[in-house]
Amino acid sequence: MKLTSLKNMAKTRRIALLAGAFFAATAMLGGTALAASTVLIKPGSLTITTPTVSNFGDVTLDGAAHTTNATVSTFNVIDATGSGTGWKVIVQATQVTTGGTTPILLATSSLQLAAPTVAAAGTASAVPTIVSGPYIIDAGSAVKIASATANTGMGTYQFTPPANALTLSIPASAYVGTYSSTVTVSVVSGP
Repeated sequence: MKLTSLKNMAKTRRIALLAGAFFAATAMLGGTALAASTVLIKPGSLTITTPTVSNFGDVTLDGAAHTTNATVSTFNVIDATGSGTGWKVIVQATQVTTGGTTPILLATSSLQLAAPTVAAAGTASAVPTIVSGPYIIDAGSAVKIASATANTGMGTYQFTPPANALTLSIPASAYVGTYSSTVTVSVVSGP
């Protein structure tokens, strides 16, 4: 072996020994070490808080058609699924009736709901779109009132119906009685 090669090998060994000593000294002096950290984000649910609906104001028949109103409370939609698939809010009401064994029914399309407003509650995801209202909600099928498209609507959203949001149309030919309808507000996956 040449003398130059032996010198180079000696230098390489010294460098390797010095590097090893440096790393050992760093470890003994509390040096910084990097470690990977992971988190598993699990899906939650798509939920809606149940709004309350007030009773309508009483109506006294006088030979003319009338309307009467009821209020709908604020409600929240919470998309904690983490899927970004979007969702829609739908509303449906049963036909207005006196119930019982010989019910008296008001005509379908007697009950309408005014469009709510919506605001994000602590989320940066885009606010859902409100479908233009008012909506006829007692015609036999659910009506879409709001929609979050794919990759929007993730988080919590507060829906606020206006005052007197429900309007019931009563014809001049209505029979006397205590009438009722069940209003269902739901959230369904997919826009």
